[in-house]
Formats: sequence, C-alpha cells, structure tokens
Amino acid sequence: MAHSSGSLISQGAPSSLAVVVPALVIVAVIASAVVAPWFVVEVSRGDFTLVTLFLGGGAAWLTGRSVAGTWRSYRQALIYALLLGCVVRFFHFALFLGTLLSWHYFLTDTAFLIAVATLGFRSERARQMATRYGWIYRQSGPFGWVEGGPAESPGTRA
Repeated sequence: MAHSSGSLISQGAPSSLAVVVPALVIVAVIASAVVAPWFVVEVSRGDFTLVTLFLGGGAAWLTGRSVAGTWRSYRQALIYALLLGCVVRFFHFALFLGTLLSWHYFLTDTAFLIAVATLGFRSERARQMATRYGWIYRQSGPFGWVEGGPAESPGTRA
C-alpha cells in the first residue's frame, strides 16, 4: 500500500485532490466561457482564448513542469502562477483594453493558471518519480505514481 504521509501535492495517487480539483477548475472555466461568457470573459471570447487559455495556460503548464523538474517545492509553482495571473491581466489591459485592476477577472484567470500549473507540476513529478526512483515507483497515469517497480505487475504482489 502506498505511504500516505506528506503534503497533498506530493502524494502520488492519480485520483487525489491535487489532480481532481485543478481538473475541475479548468473544466469549469472553459465551460463558463462557452455557456456563461459574462462570468469569465471580459472583452471577447477570442481575447480570453488567446491570452488566458493559450498564452497563460501554456506558460503555466511549462512553469509547473519547470519547477518540478528542478525539484523545487509546489509553493514556488503557486507563486509563479500568481505572477502569471498579473501578467495575463496586464495583457488583457494592454492589448484588448480590458480592466487592469479587476478582482473578478484576476481571480478567474489566476485560478485557471494555478490549476494548469498544478497539473504541469504533477505531470513532471510523476515522470520523475517513475524514472529516478524506478525501483520503488512506477507511473500510474499522466499525473500519478504508485509503489511497485517496473517488473512488478498488479497481480504478483503478495
């Protein structure tokens, strides 16, 4: 059985809250952009798609992977995602005449970016745990790892 100590983000279960909650946040933001755009889109859907989803989301994914790749803490990924939220808000303001100091849209954009950075962090950490500690762990899906080396199959455990 997997050892369950450590922080929520360090636990390897692919169905942990550290994976499920960010995935739900991403789905909720994208669904809101389609169903209720006034909730997440300030200027236009194209602006939101380009700046928040593609540019911000891509930067957040790479940030999360980079932080995990250098074995830094998840807290640092959160700080970088918060700073990315400021950058995304500035891009909305500078390029598309959005509101610079809007708490509503800042929190929406930043929640999305934190969720994407979290999944990027988990993706890289799962890969690291399976490759660097292959005698202990094997990768379980894109965001998790479980105990058991590569030679151990699920049915051979005593």
